[in-house]
Amino acid sequence: MKNKEKIIGSIAILCISIIFIIVGFALSSQKGNVNATDYKDIFVEGDKTTEVDKSIQADKTAEKKQAAGVIAASANIVEDINIKVDIKGAVKVPGVYEIKKDSRVTDLIKLAGGVTDDADLNVTNLSEKLKDEECVMIYKKGEKDKVQDLQGNITSPTISSPTASTTTKDAIINLNTATKEELKTLTGVGDIKADAIIKYREENGGFKTVEELTKVGGIGEKTLSKFIDKVDIK
Repeated sequence: MKNKEKIIGSIAILCISIIFIIVGFALSSQKGNVNATDYKDIFVEGDKTTEVDKSIQADKTAEKKQAAGVIAASANIVEDINIKVDIKGAVKVPGVYEIKKDSRVTDLIKLAGGVTDDADLNVTNLSEKLKDEECVMIYKKGEKDKVQDLQGNITSPTISSPTASTTTKDAIINLNTATKEELKTLTGVGDIKADAIIKYREENGGFKTVEELTKVGGIGEKTLSKFIDKVDIK
């Protein structure tokens, strides 16, 4: 009885082993039947993915170039619509400013911090359009008249004859012909300053303007203001 059981058990084990062998062989046969075309499809898919990536990168590069071109064009437009103008004189912060094209003088004054208290806006055209590389002068009160007189005297200087001067105290004294004694009649002018005035006019070919007296040693604007209405160069 025991021998029969052993025989039956051995047969069962053998059958199970055969089944496992058959199943294993079937599975390995399926793996071996994979066609080369299957691998080809895999590589083709990989190539397609690479081409897509390259296309995306190319699009990104094109976008960057386009953006750079737009930025450069914008910079050129900004340069075209802006100009640089110099402003001098009676403003709080004189200097060179960058301002929009076709701006007015009043706009430039605002950029320069406004005018000073002694500015004379009556002689300035605030509505005038600005031009590139232009220099705008804001005059102080009474300054423009002096500049115009100076320009007129430089273009057509006139020197009077010695007989034109006078020795009277209330008469106008000609700086280019007056004697030392005549010069000493001026307020604040003594021997030393009179000699300095005569020396200066001899070395420089006479005075071109009354204001040129401030170039003489010892005579400043304050001294000149005391007798400016009593002297002339004509």
